[in-house]
Amino acid sequence: MMAENSLDSIARHIEEDGFSLIDHVLSQDKVDEIREQVRHSFSTSSQSVRHRDGEVYAVRNVLELFPQARELWQTDRIKEILCQVLGPDFGLVRGLYFDKPPDQTWALPWHKDLLIAVKEETVVPELVEQGLYSQPRMRIGVPHTEPPLEVLQSMLTLRFHLDDMTPKNGPLEVLPGSHHTGKKMKIETFDPLQLHCRAGDVLAMNPLLVHCSGSSNPKTTQHRRILHLEFAARKAMPGNVQWWEFYPSDTQ
Repeated sequence: MMAENSLDSIARHIEEDGFSLIDHVLSQDKVDEIREQVRHSFSTSSQSVRHRDGEVYAVRNVLELFPQARELWQTDRIKEILCQVLGPDFGLVRGLYFDKPPDQTWALPWHKDLLIAVKEETVVPELVEQGLYSQPRMRIGVPHTEPPLEVLQSMLTLRFHLDDMTPKNGPLEVLPGSHHTGKKMKIETFDPLQLHCRAGDVLAMNPLLVHCSGSSNPKTTQHRRILHLEFAARKAMPGNVQWWEFYPSDTQ
């Protein structure tokens, strides 16, 4: 799939297909700067950092460990996209980091991103009993729950690519249109699409989009580093449940 440029085209593809590739969001100099900052910020001594043989491959609690990520999206172009898709009251609610280091690759099966980070005490037992939220469970010290469908439908993930994503380094595959099935996993009725992009490009995707990725080619020397930022349309959630973190846009 080709990367998109116009605001209307990006918003249309996110609505219809569940995703859109946005090219040249970060310059190569900025990408190099972030790679270096990330290398210093993600200490392997933190419980939020997953590593093997000294290579970091996954990090949770990125907004705490790498505060620069809170500002990464604040360009005019990205703000316009977020406002167009989510409205002016959006906020940043979670950050993750992934890599597929050479010789330390991994894979994920088809799935949807159904969990959000919340303040545990706000998910009261009545909400769980009513089936609005799942019982919170801890992930690296942060409570996560499955919220009502309307919350997930009003979210958008931005994946900032710090490396080219190619057939050799376990690229993301998506099922275009699968976000329209809500929380239900339906794979056989959609045609898979493998995504490729350049370092500095951003993938905008609905969390309900079915996606997966395979392992890197055993002979590759390529990393696949990504800063994954999740945004919500509004601070308020059903039942007065509160986000674990909510960094509001400055458009309010």
